[in-house]
Amino acid sequence: MASASLFFAAMHVASSMTLSHPKTPSASADSLVPVTVRVRGMVGDTPFECGKSYAGVGTSRATITASDFRFYVHNVRLVRANGDTVSARMQPIAPWQDTDVALLDFENGAATCANGTPELRQEITVLAPAGNYKGVAFSLGVPFARNHGDLAAQPAPLSLSRLFWSWNGGYKFLRVDMRTTQGDSAATGWMVHLGSAGCTGEAGAKSPKSCAQPNRADVRLSNFDPSRDVVIADLAALLSRSDVRRNQPQTAQGCMSAPNDADCGGLFASLGLSHPSSTGADTPPFFRVGRLTSAVQGGAP
Repeated sequence: MASASLFFAAMHVASSMTLSHPKTPSASADSLVPVTVRVRGMVGDTPFECGKSYAGVGTSRATITASDFRFYVHNVRLVRANGDTVSARMQPIAPWQDTDVALLDFENGAATCANGTPELRQEITVLAPAGNYKGVAFSLGVPFARNHGDLAAQPAPLSLSRLFWSWNGGYKFLRVDMRTTQGDSAATGWMVHLGSAGCTGEAGAKSPKSCAQPNRADVRLSNFDPSRDVVIADLAALLSRSDVRRNQPQTAQGCMSAPNDADCGGLFASLGLSHPSSTGADTPPFFRVGRLTSAVQGGAP
């Protein structure tokens, strides 16, 4: 797998940045240039890999072996050194991104990820005015206008059935499936399926009227230089306040985004989302900035 050959140094947690007086400079389409935001799936300081086991995860220090790791992003913004925010346009690149949504895919359809796809996607390409950018922001999930509809009629990247719940609930914004063990105990399944909850609408409607819990995380990272840095999606941080060896009785296995499921508390806190069982603002964030110190060797980005 391509990410296994990466060596990261000087990993640092990027603080959420406060964007004061944001501005969106206007630019004609022919003045825009491609800007690539590289994203890597990690478990702590170790690159994510299908079939690989990672020890010491969560409050019970369990060993996890994942079978899926994918998520959607939209609303990408770049931040100039002076603090101005630039709304970037998504560059259509089939089958990974259209003009609204991009899919990040860290599973390769091999080993424990046999139900996935062989191709990886570890970057987002947007169109923005040329400039010196020192920050990035994006929304985790699918925008409401695209989130509810007939899966069969959706083009890529919204055509994946494994990332779809129903017309009412919409898509799984983030999907992480895993088996967890501890010592000599039997393996237990645990899943993270983040999506909108409490969606209501009339029967037969094309889309719900609203969702009580939209659950779209807004991510803002400072000290990010697209030419040298990567956005790290860290499963160890996401699961740091969760006991992945246990499940709240009479709830879905792991977290399926229900507000009454205490198993979601640590995950939502890591994503900066509100939840009745949130573990607090000091929960390590799922996303952080890291420095890429060696080129990707082989494989598709």
